[in-house]
Amino acid sequence: MPAHRLPRNSTAHRVAAIALYRALLLSTHTFAPDVFSPPQRTQLQNIIRNRFKQARHEQSPRYLRLCFEAGYEALDRLDAAGAIVAGEAEGEEEERGSAAYILALLARVPEKVKRAPPITALEPSLLKDLKLHLRTRHNPTAAAETEKPSLFDRPLPLAQLKGGKRKVPVLFNAQGVPVLRLSKPQPAALSGYLNHRAEVKQKRHDTRHRLTEELEGARWEDGWDGIIERETGIRQANKEESGRGREGQWTREILSARDEVGRKLSEDAERRRVMGERMQGVVDRERGMAETEGREEAERAFWEVSTGDA
Repeated sequence: MPAHRLPRNSTAHRVAAIALYRALLLSTHTFAPDVFSPPQRTQLQNIIRNRFKQARHEQSPRYLRLCFEAGYEALDRLDAAGAIVAGEAEGEEEERGSAAYILALLARVPEKVKRAPPITALEPSLLKDLKLHLRTRHNPTAAAETEKPSLFDRPLPLAQLKGGKRKVPVLFNAQGVPVLRLSKPQPAALSGYLNHRAEVKQKRHDTRHRLTEELEGARWEDGWDGIIERETGIRQANKEESGRGREGQWTREILSARDEVGRKLSEDAERRRVMGERMQGVVDRERGMAETEGREEAERAFWEVSTGDA
């Protein structure tokens, strides 16, 4: 393997490591119950998982070679120990020696290595989808029952509102991003999203300014290419063979990259504009509903007072 290439980026290395990992785990399922008890089998599986997880970021070819050699030797030992048939624990001498060797190693392994490795946390979106799948696996109607109404489905009936009182949301501009505030305090996730969008927007503006500054250097490169083409004709030959002009190629690439950044900024601005209009529609509908409910409440109070006086 080339020294400049990381082992984990090599397909051959990954295939070999995963194949060895699976073979080691599968070999623990062939143990006779009177040779290895179920807790011992579980401990062996946890040791395999922990050792592979510990070495997953290793980059030293020498250390990885030692790990593979140890893994293949362990696989031979496990296969030999798994060849002992239940009720015939005596077995062959090699098989008995492998089983005794594994049990001796198992007794010397630290307890923390025998425990199951911690489960890697999933991304919030994947975890949400997994929970929804498990919840609706045996109850298909649970998704419709637990699904929260969309923000743009407002206004909601007064009976579905928390506290039974309607509050008109406030629409404000946060560094160019429209935000509809339903209540206080502002969620931490929303603050993180606004900071992220501001950083992305600033990076794109910085990239566009940098590309504008690089245009002058690109024009010099195009001028030099023109001189070489006139003096040698090499560029002209390549131009005729490829069927596309090379004059102004450096400038064209810079302009193309700057146009791409500008296009992304324009698309983002258009999305924010559309989202702002949709949010303003929510505010208008909520305000109209609040005014209607206020008039109805005033009329109801008036008639209650009038009926009481009568």
